[in-house]
Amino acid sequence: MTSAEAFFHGSQIYEPVTLLRRGDEILYVARVGMKASRQFMVLTPTGEPAWPHEPLGSLSDVGWALRAHEWHHVTPESVGQNERLAKILARLLSERA
Repeated sequence: MTSAEAFFHGSQIYEPVTLLRRGDEILYVARVGMKASRQFMVLTPTGEPAWPHEPLGSLSDVGWALRAHEWHHVTPESVGQNERLAKILARLLSERA
């Protein structure tokens, strides 16, 4: 189990939805708050916010943040059983490429 898996497994606040890998760097996109929450954060494997301008209100906002930090060429990988959010984020990133 990686440190990120341990962090997310024990968390009731963060629900990871996608994983992005670029070389040795890893970022997670996670829902923040309750299950019905529409807010997202981009987190490092240690659970720290990747950037100070978070939480973000939509996957579209996540896409813009990833683009601003030059992560838009990375294909999001699904985390968990729901692949829908990873597919939506991948589409948003490809539309802006």
